[in-house]
Amino acid sequence: MRQQSRRLRKKLRLGEFQQLGFEISITLKPNLEIDALDRFLDEFILDTIEENALAFGGGTDCGFITTWKHGSASEAHRTIVKDWLSRRSEVVTVTLGPLVDAWYPESLAHT
Repeated sequence: MRQQSRRLRKKLRLGEFQQLGFEISITLKPNLEIDALDRFLDEFILDTIEENALAFGGGTDCGFITTWKHGSASEAHRTIVKDWLSRRSEVVTVTLGPLVDAWYPESLAHT
């Protein structure tokens, strides 16, 4: 296989330009009032996601977190997110997946 140029690797987010992220699943207390849910989500986005230059997509049952700009989420980011959620009274359980390629499923990963 022919080696790809640096420009193409950057465009395709391969090699040294790979971007990592992690899946997240949050179980909230049942029957959480809508105002409390809105407040929790606002604080999660402001205090954890935006404060750490992260991006969050999806919902509480299944979401994905990576960095906002080029670069990768790290184990430190996973720890920050888990610690913040673990301190919240609205949260019953939180599950974080391992760091994975944010652009390519494992079965299609390029090297």
